[in-house]
Amino acid sequence: MKVFSPHNKQLCLVGGGHSHVTVIRQLAAKPLAGIHVTLVSPDIFTPYSGMLPGLIAGHYSHRDCHIDLQRLCRSAGIQFIRDIVQRINPGPRELYCAQHPPIKYDLLSINIGSQPAIDNILGANTFGHTIKPVNNFLHHWQQWLEFHAKSKQKQHIVVVGGGAAGVEVLLAMHYRLQSTTSINAAFTLICSDNTILPSHNPAVQEFFSRHFLSLNIRIIKNSFVKSIDSQQLHLMNDSSVNYDFTVWAIHAGAQTWPAMSGLKCDDHGFIEVDQFLRSTSHPGIFAAGDTAAFTSRNLPKAGVYAVRQGPVLLNNILAEFKQQPLVPFKPQQRFLSLLTTGGRHAVASRGSIFFQGKWVWYWKNHIDQNFMNRFKP
Repeated sequence: MKVFSPHNKQLCLVGGGHSHVTVIRQLAAKPLAGIHVTLVSPDIFTPYSGMLPGLIAGHYSHRDCHIDLQRLCRSAGIQFIRDIVQRINPGPRELYCAQHPPIKYDLLSINIGSQPAIDNILGANTFGHTIKPVNNFLHHWQQWLEFHAKSKQKQHIVVVGGGAAGVEVLLAMHYRLQSTTSINAAFTLICSDNTILPSHNPAVQEFFSRHFLSLNIRIIKNSFVKSIDSQQLHLMNDSSVNYDFTVWAIHAGAQTWPAMSGLKCDDHGFIEVDQFLRSTSHPGIFAAGDTAAFTSRNLPKAGVYAVRQGPVLLNNILAEFKQQPLVPFKPQQRFLSLLTTGGRHAVASRGSIFFQGKWVWYWKNHIDQNFMNRFKP
């Protein structure tokens, strides 16, 4: 660990997302001279989102798909502070946390991800469980499994959100119950579009629709949830759906503190950044991953972009310290999606491309394991 010196420049990283773990791994290989680095995160273990469905399904252990931020920071000579950020003051360049004194910074980088945008659904902050933060969801899911392990009563599990997250999480939960428990449950997916997986090609949509049908999983399309109480979800068409466990996996929402701190954000609260991943309103602040609104081009909220932004983010932070030219982040036009179907089986989707099979799951597993191996001791 570097010894703090008031003469060092101060770099503060907020959040242990995919971009920042990539930055920290590179710093472990090549530490920065004259720069004191601090990471602030509410969690010691940060999940790799690509392996979350496999963890829910039971294919992976917690250790398989979580990165130990404390150990990673130690290997890079970075100070780790476990705390929740409440706001920043860009004027004096100070970061305010729940349990620590203000943290001074010269440059700040924010990589805090997103969470389902449930604020407009009455009761959603009280009932149901958002898929993010991931560790909170996993805790509640495990508690529910343990509580109902010996129950003979049929349970009703509802997932709200027909995108990749909702589809994969529902199928992972279904597989877990069918393969490792005696819990009898009916599953329902509620989506706002007229098809599931609307950003994917028709072959992918058709495959998953048939797969849901084969598993006797109900899909409610073209429907929005307007409210939820302790027993039912109430839809805009005045129908209702009973539930015992509800998962919120709808479109991404932003944390509120960046906008409240005066950073320029888009209409959804995500920090607007230029092509260099730098705040459009505060040049001393960078943002990456889901929390960033890339103004050069509208990007999906996908982990692949966060991972690939990591090296560009570090390059530009160093360039900013040295007052050198920054390099732009150039996102690919399309990216390969590997969607799991519950068991050790997956679908490959990119543009009009569609493949499926067990070999796709093992291919995905190979990619995911290689990523995680970068962060193991």
